[in-house]
Amino acid sequence: MAKRLRLNKESGPNTVVMTTVSCEQCGDRFAIGHHPTCQDPALATRQAAWLAEQFVWDHIQESKHHSSIPLPGSHEMK
Repeated sequence: MAKRLRLNKESGPNTVVMTTVSCEQCGDRFAIGHHPTCQDPALATRQAAWLAEQFVWDHIQESKHHSSIPLPGSHEMK
């Protein structure tokens, strides 16, 4: 799950922030979090690239970024 970062709060309960992604167009920042027992840095890197592409599509479609965005798991990534 990717969650919009507000007021410098970067993590939630039972979540380890693996990386953060910023939208290049509007500057919104999102944290990619994994469950503490399922941390996968390689997956987080692929999810960050996927999320950056979603930000581009949001702006093309002139829609706002959601406050939380479900991320594809390792079995759903190319």
